[in-house]
Amino acid sequence: MKFVKAFFKHPKIIIAVCLVLTGVLGFFLKDLKIDNSIRQFLPQKSDSYTRLNETEDVFGSMVVIGVSIEDKNGTILTPENIQVIRNITDRVLDLEVGQEGFKRKEVDGIDSLTHIDYVCSQDGAISAMQLIPDTYTGSEEDIAQLASRLTEWNEMYGRVIVNDNLSATQMQITIRSLSPEQKAELTAEAKAQGWTFPTDAERQQEVLDGIRAIVTEETAPYKNLDFKIFGDPVVAESARSFMLSDLVSLIPLVIVVVLLSLFFSFKTLDGTLLPLITVAMSTVWTCGLMAVLHVTFTIVSSVIPVALIAVGSAYGIHVLTHYYVAIKAKDGEFTKETYQEAVFEGLREVAMAVLLAGVTTIVGFISLVSSPIEPLHSFAIFTAVGVGISLLLAVTFIPALLLSKNINKVNRSLQGGSKLTAKVKRRLEMARQRRGGRTLEGASGNTLYNIYRFFCGTKPRLVVFTLVLVVISVVGLRNLHIDTALVNYFPANSTLRQDINYVDRQFAGTNSVYFIVKSPEEDDMKNVEVLKAVDDMQAYLAERHEGIGKIVSFTTFVKRINQVWHAPENASAEVSGDESYESEGELESFGSWGDEEELSSFGSFEDEGELDSFGSFDVEEDSSSSEAPADWVDPVPIYTERLSQTMTTEQVLDMLNQAYVAAGGKNATVEDMVNILEKQFNYNGMAYYEIPYEVKKYPVASRKDLAGVVDGYLTLLSGSLDRFLDDEMNPNILRVTCQLRNHSTQETGEIIADAKQYAADHFPAGYTLEATGAGEMEYTMTNMIVSSQISSLLISLLSVFVIIAISFKSGWAGLVGAVPLALAILLNYMTMGFSGINLDLVTSIIASVAVGVGIDYTIHFLSTYKEERAKTSNLETVTRQTFVKSGHGIVTNAIAVGLGFLVLCLSKFVVLRYIGVLIAIVMFTSSFLAMTIIPGILNIADPAFIRPKVEPEESETN
Repeated sequence: MKFVKAFFKHPKIIIAVCLVLTGVLGFFLKDLKIDNSIRQFLPQKSDSYTRLNETEDVFGSMVVIGVSIEDKNGTILTPENIQVIRNITDRVLDLEVGQEGFKRKEVDGIDSLTHIDYVCSQDGAISAMQLIPDTYTGSEEDIAQLASRLTEWNEMYGRVIVNDNLSATQMQITIRSLSPEQKAELTAEAKAQGWTFPTDAERQQEVLDGIRAIVTEETAPYKNLDFKIFGDPVVAESARSFMLSDLVSLIPLVIVVVLLSLFFSFKTLDGTLLPLITVAMSTVWTCGLMAVLHVTFTIVSSVIPVALIAVGSAYGIHVLTHYYVAIKAKDGEFTKETYQEAVFEGLREVAMAVLLAGVTTIVGFISLVSSPIEPLHSFAIFTAVGVGISLLLAVTFIPALLLSKNINKVNRSLQGGSKLTAKVKRRLEMARQRRGGRTLEGASGNTLYNIYRFFCGTKPRLVVFTLVLVVISVVGLRNLHIDTALVNYFPANSTLRQDINYVDRQFAGTNSVYFIVKSPEEDDMKNVEVLKAVDDMQAYLAERHEGIGKIVSFTTFVKRINQVWHAPENASAEVSGDESYESEGELESFGSWGDEEELSSFGSFEDEGELDSFGSFDVEEDSSSSEAPADWVDPVPIYTERLSQTMTTEQVLDMLNQAYVAAGGKNATVEDMVNILEKQFNYNGMAYYEIPYEVKKYPVASRKDLAGVVDGYLTLLSGSLDRFLDDEMNPNILRVTCQLRNHSTQETGEIIADAKQYAADHFPAGYTLEATGAGEMEYTMTNMIVSSQISSLLISLLSVFVIIAISFKSGWAGLVGAVPLALAILLNYMTMGFSGINLDLVTSIIASVAVGVGIDYTIHFLSTYKEERAKTSNLETVTRQTFVKSGHGIVTNAIAVGLGFLVLCLSKFVVLRYIGVLIAIVMFTSSFLAMTIIPGILNIADPAFIRPKVEPEESETN
């Protein structure tokens, strides 16, 4: 006590220090960085994140902004629409962002209708040119040619550049990624010019703003055009907007809820304002520290102010409650000395209880620090810090303010309070008489006691009640889904979600996963064995998973150039000696012409899978010679001859019937039948839209020699493959792009698992496959959520056990205290399972909140029960008195905290609405279980830790 008096000797200094710190840390709030980009939530110390960065170093940035433009009146393929697309493309490529004097180009590339490669034959040479050629004039013939090209290479353009009915087009704009070295260099350059180099999120926002301005300006004159912009930067922008709106609207609402709670609790100005002031200060300190320490504010962080205001006010309430009890215990007017003694007396009585409550709450929150996900890690640390600050201010700032009060005003307020108290007492007496002579606490205590008796009043009831809770919790837990897709945090009716849903329906999808295939040796990605396996894997995944909108890779280009090269109009050159497939016009004839019978060895009307199945590859096969076998016959002229033949009606019908059967009979589609017919006659080279694999179809001696074919294609495609190969001439790493039309991390995980299993079963020895990209990272987080949730729960429950065990000097006490909390957490998961609420990186905080706040009810009930047990051995009397003294307070506290968090139901984020409802439910269940399970165990077992050393007489209860 001497230390306490010495500490508060100059209360105004304490007040001044607290206010100065609030002002200083409040000043730094302007520097608080808000970033909700998807990568901010990714575990940046994981192998997946490292692989993501390494992939970007090789293949370029994977941060893409998409723009879709739809013609509401018809086709997008009109001269006016194409000119709009060209204007947007050109302007975006030249876009510069940043401050005057420090402008930068941040766009790394763009794929659009007017800016994408098209592999074709031109003037006797095969090359990759623009989809819309330089000769384009906008004539009907040019538009028809463009439509034909889009349809001809549908695997590349369908649902990527245009939608199925050609009413809309899509642009994909890649924002450049910067290495740490580049960032350091640009930061130094900006600093030298007096600028601050922006963060990645700020850079992306600058580009997004520039793109939006360009698209808006170019489409404005055309009322028939409607555009949508999407991508990770758009998600981050929307999240920032939602967060700012929430912070502006929700914090005042929480303050109003807490103010009303405080007013009805104390009905005094001090009691209403002081606890609120302390939590407001603690919130400013906490968020200010985040700004000073450059900790990013995210969706998860937005829960911190609400949590601190709802939870932290309890400490101020406890301090003021004991303050009022202490001053009311004094008779007559106060002198300065007697008033100070009353303040210190109240502080002394409450200090230990407040400290214990604060420590347990901090433990509940800090348990999340084990999470590898940075936003959860930050939430755990700074919520715990905020609770600690609230506790510190409650036992320093509030007493300092009370000690600084003018003694005359204290006496006047006490006199006024006495009159108010007398009036209140008269009303309470009237109410008590209406209730049959029972006080409010007594009435509520009786009600709570009867509830306890109904559920856990006997041993059978306790066992049955507990078993029922466990069973329904397990059933609900089995329905719990884990999904960490950030897009699902936004409501379905939000503009962001509607735009994403539109793009997912019309195009290949807004989500993506990349597969990285590595060869065991340098320059070994030309091996047709692995290229065939990769291409088959793409087809396998697309067939098995409806969520895949498009999956392409280097193999898509190989098939296309193989098709173009073997189209009838290009089969006029010869190859001599070792020169397999040379570049452009250097290719020569593959060999002599053969007759139609010789084509039979390549198959007739077989299904697609059979057409692609040419047998296995013997790795020991001799490949010393790349010369064509002497008896090799070029099948292309045979195909060409078949195309020129005249057919009878009977032959046509027979051909269609065979195509119908090969396409699946009743399940056949027109597209499949046409595809089979085109392959049968090599229409436009479709019989060669494949990975060069079957030796008989090519002028080589062995399958290994087909690597030379691929090598020639690489020469032709030079400059077009940097997104798919690590080296365009000597590739060692291949990247497969898999666009997804869903946002379920569970489905993403299934796709990744299937791809890895397929690679293990079908890839040649030594070739490996790994997944990366934002979709893979979100999937990786699901496993981390589970592991971190388990570890944080074990840490928090173990901490609860230890704290209660130490407080009551018994391990059994720790076990009894942990049981209702564990059940409350199970009920939380049950609620999520039955209601369809996913366990994700935001909802995973609920269990820690349940432990941190719910333990207060357990400690409060146990402490009161032990006090009453020391007075009598009559357990019914002990239980009733415990409910009278602590029941009302527990219920009031649970309702107050629950209402505080229910304010989150007004959040713009769906996930925060879930948080509000679930925490309110947890407050109810944890308080309910503390007042049913705990007295049930104590009354049935009457454990030694709860009994006094000297057993009182039962008669002492009267």
